[in-house]
Amino acid sequence: MTSGRGFSRITVAAVFAAALPAFAAPSCDTMDPCAAKACRLDAEIAVAKAKGNTKVLAGLERTRAELTHCSDDGLKQKRKVALEQAQHRIDQRETELKNAEATGSATRIKKAERKLASARKAYADMEKAPL
Repeated sequence: MTSGRGFSRITVAAVFAAALPAFAAPSCDTMDPCAAKACRLDAEIAVAKAKGNTKVLAGLERTRAELTHCSDDGLKQKRKVALEQAQHRIDQRETELKNAEATGSATRIKKAERKLASARKAYADMEKAPL
């Protein structure tokens, strides 16, 4: 059935289903880390279902099922390790840039600068991301 404006009920329902996670996401931030992660995954699952993206949905549901073993301390530890690894990559990229500068090759220097900028951005994104 369609309304007078050409929208089917299914289309309208899909739009509202896709918009629902956007409204739910801010409330996830006030929860403890494991509950917040589950809340964000539930929102992503709802979006994947609304879009009919079965490959993404399977991965999200698998990740959601694994959260039964979630602990706040475990999430904090994983984040700490990930940030340490990202910092290590930044250190490596800085060394590569110094080596490139020593060669004087403009091409190598630009490439090393891009890699360093990418590593710094990855670190910053990881740092800002919720647990």
